[in-house]
Amino acid sequence: MSARRAAFVLAVFLLSLLLGLIPVAFAADVEWIKDPGNPIISPTPDGWDADFTTTPRALFDGAMFRMWFVGGRSGGTGIGYANSSDGITWNKYASPVLLPGPSGAWDSPQIGLGSVVWNGTRFLMWYSGSSPVAFPNGAVGLATSSDGISWVKYSGNPVLKPSEIDQKYLSSPFVVRMNISYSMWYTGKSASDPDALQITRILYATSFDGITWYKRPSAVLSPSTNPQAWDSGSVYSPSVIFDGTNFGMWYSGLNGSYASPRIGFATSPDGATWNTSAVKNPILTPGSQGSWDMAGVEQPSVVVGNGFMLYYDGTSGSASTRIGLARAPQGFTIPEFPPPASILILGVSILAVACLTRRQETVIRKGTDGK
Repeated sequence: MSARRAAFVLAVFLLSLLLGLIPVAFAADVEWIKDPGNPIISPTPDGWDADFTTTPRALFDGAMFRMWFVGGRSGGTGIGYANSSDGITWNKYASPVLLPGPSGAWDSPQIGLGSVVWNGTRFLMWYSGSSPVAFPNGAVGLATSSDGISWVKYSGNPVLKPSEIDQKYLSSPFVVRMNISYSMWYTGKSASDPDALQITRILYATSFDGITWYKRPSAVLSPSTNPQAWDSGSVYSPSVIFDGTNFGMWYSGLNGSYASPRIGFATSPDGATWNTSAVKNPILTPGSQGSWDMAGVEQPSVVVGNGFMLYYDGTSGSASTRIGLARAPQGFTIPEFPPPASILILGVSILAVACLTRRQETVIRKGTDGK
């Protein structure tokens, strides 16, 4: 085979990889595997969370798993705490660790969990709250703790208030601590969205201290433009991991009928530009008829403990919402080449092949000429 023809074959091979015509290891992800012991956290009969347990947010410190979650009873809500040695069997703290504020406060009468971060000296919790007058569509507050159980709310709350981009809905803040800053992804509905639609998007903000936040002016993840897609109605409740190079986001999605929530996955090189896969998504779907999560799965929280572990809400439609666990398929990693990087790799590869070909032809020509 001539050097020029070999270069052409290699270029076609590389292009096939990019277009998915030839399967590669990182493109073989399948649906995540649910734990056979699900649900792993359920409401406590006659307890403060007797009606439901939702919105898990987990951390793993190398020895212990910690989880904060939302519970409720008789219309009231609170944030609870549990710990575990293996991430499967959990021990609940007897009472909620964070409650709504008093009447008239910005976070009265209900609160929702966002995320918890350990900054090296203390736990930081960002949570959502609302008040009928000041923040009817939600805002975000901050609380701190030395042990994850006793929390003190920041006196200057809320730290993230609604604006044009999230005026009609603001909730579910998920924060990742970077080297010298914090990044937040959260759920929002803009002032221009029709009231009749339940559409929400995932928005992005950054901060140097976790208190003063700077919002990106447009959504970073929106519902699919394909009306038949599983996430064409809304995307919400993100959970993000940064592996040192790439960001991975697990998020909830609703179809055009705003029914049967599922969980999808996206990747990003910078936290602002996200790439989803129509082939692989959703990565977690409702269970079979009669199962505890047959009506929907949502509110993901992913932690790296015994591999990638995804905690999520599940509902059967008739019973109370409970929390389950799913594990990543074998060989799963966060990095996936986004299109710009793939094109760059192709360009560099073809350039290298072209240079090699030119060099080989030069050598052959010199040999033929006897020089």
